[in-house]
Amino acid sequence: MTDPRDEPAPFGTIVLLTTLSAVAVAALQYFVAERLNLKLLLVGPIALVAFEVVVHEVWWRRWWGAVPGALAGLVLYFEGRQMVAEPVAYVAAWALFAVVFCLASRIPLGGLEERRAGPAGPGQDPAE
Repeated sequence: MTDPRDEPAPFGTIVLLTTLSAVAVAALQYFVAERLNLKLLLVGPIALVAFEVVVHEVWWRRWWGAVPGALAGLVLYFEGRQMVAEPVAYVAAWALFAVVFCLASRIPLGGLEERRAGPAGPGQDPAE
């Protein structure tokens, strides 16, 4: 039996919810920006990822991908808004963040040495 905290982030769920959250934030920003202060809503996609981490008890070695995901998303956003409309770049950046985060969660930071060493035989402690 495997520890559920060692499971990778659910790809489809995270990418879909993060992207839909970014679409909702972009739509709110576009339609009601002058009536509401929406600065707090900009963390909506981050809150969804944090919720997944808390609910699924994902260990740091599984969610380290948030760092390269954030960097990739920021680059896409700042470069993309020059080529396409800002809301499109915003949604695409959050979608890229979610994809990188989910893919990175499949490679645990602490597990690379264990995979190279191979599985332990019966009666052997894998930590030795």
